Amino acid sequence: MIAALSPRVHSYPLPPIYPVSADFAVAVNGENVPVTAFAPEPGGGVEYHYAHFSFRGTVNVQVSTRRKITSYSVSPLALEIPTEVSGHTLTFTLDRSRYLIVKIDDLRELVIAADPEEVDPPGPAGPGIFNVYTDFGADPTGRTPATDSVQGAINAASEAGGGVVYVPAGVFTIGNIVLRSRVHLYLAGGSVLRATGTPLVYSTQFHHDSLGMDGTWLVSTAPGSVDVTVSGRGTIDGQGARMRKESGYLNHLLVPVGTRGLVVEGIIGRDSGSWAFLPSRCSDVQISNYKGFQTQRQFENDVLDINECQDVTVRRAIAICEDDPYSTKAWAEDANIAMSWPHPRQPVERVLFDDVVAWTHCAAFKVGNGHYSHQRDITYRNGCVYNATRAIAIDPCYGSEPCSGIFYQDIDIESLDHDRGNQSWLLIHTRERGLGIGPVSGVRIERINVRSQGGMKPLVAAGNTEGAITDVVLRDVVLEGTPLRSFDQLGISLDTNVQEPAVTYGEA
Repeated sequence: MIAALSPRVHSYPLPPIYPVSADFAVAVNGENVPVTAFAPEPGGGVEYHYAHFSFRGTVNVQVSTRRKITSYSVSPLALEIPTEVSGHTLTFTLDRSRYLIVKIDDLRELVIAADPEEVDPPGPAGPGIFNVYTDFGADPTGRTPATDSVQGAINAASEAGGGVVYVPAGVFTIGNIVLRSRVHLYLAGGSVLRATGTPLVYSTQFHHDSLGMDGTWLVSTAPGSVDVTVSGRGTIDGQGARMRKESGYLNHLLVPVGTRGLVVEGIIGRDSGSWAFLPSRCSDVQISNYKGFQTQRQFENDVLDINECQDVTVRRAIAICEDDPYSTKAWAEDANIAMSWPHPRQPVERVLFDDVVAWTHCAAFKVGNGHYSHQRDITYRNGCVYNATRAIAIDPCYGSEPCSGIFYQDIDIESLDHDRGNQSWLLIHTRERGLGIGPVSGVRIERINVRSQGGMKPLVAAGNTEGAITDVVLRDVVLEGTPLRSFDQLGISLDTNVQEPAVTYGEA
């Protein structure tokens, strides 16, 4: 029993396409873990750093810098992780998977992406294994396209009735890849499926009106597919900042479309040119241990948008971007972004975000914008807002279908230093914008710790009777150390179409 619980650390080779951090070194139980300097935008410099590993048991983490540490924080602050500092080194222990943001002096932030140890990961060979390198000849250096090899392995696994498409450590340059039923795409630690950086090899699957650019789906699923899995500790990399800036072309990293039974576990999704991970008109979706790393210098680059899906669980994730890290949406059938989605428009139902960290210049935990179908039973729980413009946002500005049964529970809001308009910890906004508007009801905002309220007061506003806001309850909310005990403390001036939110504290 003792041996089964003994600590174990898995670090992964740093792909040669990524720069090594010049500011940080990380060791876990004495084992060096590579630190990546995230600098995707051409000429943009380093935005933040990240160190990725998996482990079991209790481990000691050491973060070292080149100079003496004088100030620091480890977020989520709500975890209250005990730390020690000695000279150039900050030390703490972890006994479970955590996604942390470490801020030291004036250095760019360091993300500690500490995953749980994988359970029964597939090997590179054996029955039911389709290795893109050894079996299909994919180039692991990234110098020649691996699209045919990867797609060939996927097709072979599908034709065999299912199997594991194994991507070993290395860089594999790809065009459009389509996953099929009962195929498990496994990305081993240190592996990268990487976009080419040029639009020439891609099929255009959407147009982004607000940016005026066409775009593609890098990895998608076949419409109507079932039981598709993407897992491992590897990376899908869109080279999106470069492609967008140099070619005016966008990509989404991972677009499951019309799939029933989707599992995504453990991977890194980085640098899409537009919205990154978009389950669209899918059902029975399980997403866990997902790391979404985007630039914070380009608009319209959401990390995870749940589009018209049912029965979705997102558990343990970190999302860093300029735009919305997490959101739910429902678009018109002919909307530019949805023009290639299969099936008729669907509702958004039974969606849970649990144990998630957000860092953004926009809205951290959002319901909206698209509301062309009913959105209901959506929960954000155990969330940390490291920094944002808006923390909690319900913003159905496109479409007139209702939004009901929305829950925000156990959310810690650390900072609202950015300003992309309506800087505040709470926004429920149904003002008419010329595209129809629908009602919002049944909102529960419970056990919220607002360390920073931002530069504006909360906004709860409705522009007409069709967009009425009713049955909103705030319970056990703390504003900068002061419990919220009355509606008047919010400082909100209500429209005639808004029912005054109920405020309770310490009550059932």
